[in-house]
Amino acid sequence: METKLDNKFHDMLNSGEIYDCQDKDLQTYQNTLIHKLFCFNHLGSTPEDMKKKDEILREIVGTYNEGLYIEAPVSSNWGLHHVHFGKEVYINSNADFVDDADIYIGDYTMFGPNVTIVTANHPISPRYRKYKLEYNKPVHIGKNVWIGAGVIILSGLTIGDNAVIGAGSLVTHDIPANCIAYGNPCRVIRNITPEDDDTFDHGRKVPQAIKDKYK
Repeated sequence: METKLDNKFHDMLNSGEIYDCQDKDLQTYQNTLIHKLFCFNHLGSTPEDMKKKDEILREIVGTYNEGLYIEAPVSSNWGLHHVHFGKEVYINSNADFVDDADIYIGDYTMFGPNVTIVTANHPISPRYRKYKLEYNKPVHIGKNVWIGAGVIILSGLTIGDNAVIGAGSLVTHDIPANCIAYGNPCRVIRNITPEDDDTFDHGRKVPQAIKDKYK
């Protein structure tokens, strides 16, 4: 595991306090990180390119763990520098990490395509919003979570271990562990139970060979 929280802006961005996101020093540093992600997105799929992609991820992400795989293209306000990945995390294409504050993603979690996680907020007041003032809240996603295609997760939220978030959901509140949730706004539909180990795809039986192999 490699963790990087070395920039001088990190504590301010995660404080929850209001600040000027157009500060010149802030934007200069931010743009250097975004450029590195640009390089990642413009590499191909040859063995040499895949090796280079992994090298870039090890350099730029907030926390790198083995088995991290991110399908390009990926977008990020801070070049993934404030995203903390557990081991064996899979991120499908067109993910958008608005990582002005920290985003934590647990081991074995999977994202479908077009997932957006937002940590940044702007004041409701027109007086302050016209100056692009901002405040941020971190997002925590647990272990072995499945985030379906097109899900949007808003700032300050927690999704518990093993949860499944259905495609197209707008997550506006915390989601507990071990449940299936979907909708707009996202809501818990049912808990995940031991019986789910026996079936898949709306009641089809899991073959015994699969049960024996993947215990």
